Amino acid sequence: MATPKSFTFPFPVTCHAFNKDRSQVAVCPNTNIVHIYKKDGNQWTQTHTLTEHDLLVTDIDWAPESDRIVTCSQDKNAYVWNFDGQNWKPTLVHLRLNRAATCVKWSPFEDKFAVGSGSRCISVCYFGEDNDWWVSKHIKKPIMSTVLSLDWHPNNVLLAAGSADMKARVFSAYIKGVDQKPSPSVWGEKLPFNTLCGEFTNPCGGWIHSVAFSPSGDGIAWLGHDASLSIAYPGHDYLVNIRTNNLPYLTMVWAAEDKIIAAGHDCCPVLFQGDADGWKFVKSLDEGHERKDLSVSSAFNKFRQMDIRGSSSGSSQPTELKTTHQNSIIQMRVYSGDRDDVKQISTSAKDGRLVIWDLAL
Repeated sequence: MATPKSFTFPFPVTCHAFNKDRSQVAVCPNTNIVHIYKKDGNQWTQTHTLTEHDLLVTDIDWAPESDRIVTCSQDKNAYVWNFDGQNWKPTLVHLRLNRAATCVKWSPFEDKFAVGSGSRCISVCYFGEDNDWWVSKHIKKPIMSTVLSLDWHPNNVLLAAGSADMKARVFSAYIKGVDQKPSPSVWGEKLPFNTLCGEFTNPCGGWIHSVAFSPSGDGIAWLGHDASLSIAYPGHDYLVNIRTNNLPYLTMVWAAEDKIIAAGHDCCPVLFQGDADGWKFVKSLDEGHERKDLSVSSAFNKFRQMDIRGSSSGSSQPTELKTTHQNSIIQMRVYSGDRDDVKQISTSAKDGRLVIWDLAL
């Protein structure tokens, strides 16, 4: 596998999104602002700053065709940003939330987007021509806790959601006047708004950090806080749960119909492979995936000595990982390739690094 390309920013990168030709990237430094960087050779140069939010920005998505950015925040708001040739102009979205917005995702046709929240609901947003602004409809029942992740089906109507109530669900987000009637699929035929098309419980407990449809849309995968990956195929009445000994995964992408890449607190992307007949862990994508000290007893002894000595640190040397990332990977995105044949992915992490990985799978 080719050596990954790493770019370092002077702040933790909690979320990121590229434009269509990957010449610009929007990043959040774990604050209420978003920075826009433009690629200049092998470096990134800051060009704009988006400052409309009052509290922490929780997610960003950049629509490739319409070139619009949507951001959401703990201030319970979302903004759609349009570039006028010189500056990015925000348009407030009428979310109608009473808790923080947690995640946001443009639909495949870019005519609407969904926002998850701590209000135990999802705001499905579309542009209201009559009012000349972005309005929303709520998906509520049977969500019982914070929505942590979202993903759209290729048909632009079905929406997957993972939440802190340990459930992964598939809803219809059909908007009359916006969407065309979708073709029948394994998820159902009649799909009025807020129809629950599928509900899956994480087999071993734990909230759902990430959820994603397969490239065909016939399968769904999710990551649980129990460091597990689950895949369900409604058409085959099949569900598999892969438990690992790693730290919890936080983010993932389908690299192909039979490949999933996940990453999280272990600081390195890993590959799973399979189909409706079975899935398995394959390998780490980072050749140096190994901590310098993996011994549980040595870690215990270190903290015991710190306690005995009344010291806050057992060593003057910081912990160093033999991985490209040095802290938790928060977000992963497709960088190049088609939905069913991903060539490269990008990852951002708390260590301030944005890394591009070539997938020689």
